[in-house]
Amino acid sequence: MRIVSLFYDYIDTNGVNVIKDWLDGLDLRAKAKLNTRLNALEYMNRTEWCMPMTKVLKGDKDGLIAVRAEHNRIQYRLLGYDGPNRGEFTLLACGNERNNRYIPLDIGRKAFERIEAVAEDPVTRRRRHDFG
Repeated sequence: MRIVSLFYDYIDTNGVNVIKDWLDGLDLRAKAKLNTRLNALEYMNRTEWCMPMTKVLKGDKDGLIAVRAEHNRIQYRLLGYDGPNRGEFTLLACGNERNNRYIPLDIGRKAFERIEAVAEDPVTRRRRHDFG
């Protein structure tokens, strides 16, 4: 099997990998579930991405894709988008979903701001995802 989509993490203005930091703060089994999900998605064609693994979002998060995992009745979400280049998926923001609401409430706004930052400087504003 070959990798179809390379995953990247968003890096903030201070050089902090916000995706890695969030994942490192989770229960080890929750982190492992998310990384296992991401690893599987790398080898799948985008046409195969669907529920329950991923969900294309609507409303104020229109066009973002949520990578989804559940552990101990907590719904974990990594929001990202296809790009900036073909065959790349950039993870932008992290949180939880409870009663069909994302927490933090401004997760969509943050994600869209980060898309702009990545577009301006993809070399320093993202890093290949570490599955460890």
